[in-house]
Amino acid sequence: MADKKNRGLVVVDILVSCFPKLAAKARLKFDKVREKHLLLLPEKVVILNETAASILILCDGSQTVKGIAEKMRDSLKDGNNASDISTLPDIQTIEEDISGFLQEMAEQGWVVIHSHAEDK
Repeated sequence: MADKKNRGLVVVDILVSCFPKLAAKARLKFDKVREKHLLLLPEKVVILNETAASILILCDGSQTVKGIAEKMRDSLKDGNNASDISTLPDIQTIEEDISGFLQEMAEQGWVVIHSHAEDK
């Protein structure tokens, strides 16, 4: 069991330094009627929650998972009182959560993960 947990940490460590990008077949859209973020795929529409949409918007191939996690934490800070930042999760927890989410998205084929930055 510990070996499996250690392998998970290695995957997170690798992913944190990688550059995720939305797959070519995927497109993000905000549906004004439903007031929901959507991930449009061939023959499939995925309704995203605010957090998932915020992460995927940042997946442009130019930012690392670490950079995305920092931006997400900064947006959480902005949404809370400055005196209440102690209740925010630490950056490592955010990186782990985002890495896990992006790993699932990559397994679905909705996100591709590169080891280097993509030119825009």
